[in-house]
Amino acid sequence: MANMISYITKRILVTIPMIFALILLTWTMAQLMPGDPSSFFPRTTPPYVIEAFRDKWKLDDPWYTQLWVYLQNLSKGDLGKSINVRPGESINTLLLQLIPRTIEIAFIPIILIPFIGVKAGVLTVKHRNKWQDSLLRGVAVLGVALPAFFLGLLLQYIFGYILPNLTGEFINLPIGGLKTAGIGDPPSITNFRLLDCIIANDLTLFMDTVRHLILPITCLTLLSFASITRQTRSSMLDVLEQDYIRTARAKGCSEKLVLGKHALRNALIPVSTVAIGLGFSLLAGSTIIEITFNIRALGAIFVDAIRFNDYMLIVGIVQVVGIITIIGNLVTDVAYTIIDPRIVYN
Repeated sequence: MANMISYITKRILVTIPMIFALILLTWTMAQLMPGDPSSFFPRTTPPYVIEAFRDKWKLDDPWYTQLWVYLQNLSKGDLGKSINVRPGESINTLLLQLIPRTIEIAFIPIILIPFIGVKAGVLTVKHRNKWQDSLLRGVAVLGVALPAFFLGLLLQYIFGYILPNLTGEFINLPIGGLKTAGIGDPPSITNFRLLDCIIANDLTLFMDTVRHLILPITCLTLLSFASITRQTRSSMLDVLEQDYIRTARAKGCSEKLVLGKHALRNALIPVSTVAIGLGFSLLAGSTIIEITFNIRALGAIFVDAIRFNDYMLIVGIVQVVGIITIIGNLVTDVAYTIIDPRIVYN
């Protein structure tokens, strides 16, 4: 127990300089990008307009002055303001609006993927070297190999064109956005569109949003469950070689009991840590899905920030995503010590 507490404390302490290094690195890399926010003015723009713009955003200040001001603001929890994408808008406010949209896309996959992946992994072991095993392993390989944008475009083509033509529009899912053109928005109370629809008691808006989320959620689920399936299969095969499994079979336990009770419980120890880490990576890594399905969430705004060299917004988004990733790794490591206390940490 003492070793576990000591290990957790060390991991938390290591996280602090990692976050500080992330802040310095992202700010430095953004400053080294070619051009600056004023380079996107048309060539015909009068020089005094550009000069006023650069003076307003302190673009001509020395780098160390800009860094010191940024760190001072950051110490107060202020990530600054967007320069070009949403001129003058607080990045904190912008992120509070965008992150809930990303969470809405990733939340259901975070719940579904461990359940589906573990079930699929157990089936591959149960039907080892049979067609079921080959099929599920093939799907898992495709999930790892297929680019996110390609699978997204494939789903859009199937559900937005092929199936509507075959079924006479009976199956016709929206292929982009979060709402149908002409439909309004619920009052922004939580910034979670589905939750705001429920609070507003607007079933029409709620069902319209659900229909728009089906394809991106399906795409994200198909891309991500492969790692859980492969980890479950590998862990199950290792556990099935243990002596206590042979003892259980010798005692006359059914194969269902051996797999479901004796083998799966121990195989889930490494799988659970993978699932926890995957949940955080889904929150941080759904950028391509958002762009493919034209959802104005964190990923799409990040691309706009790069296009228009809005380095303050770039830094803010990268830091938030980086901190989520660092915390995800920390939670995964800590969870492993809790799930399997037999491990001795130095």
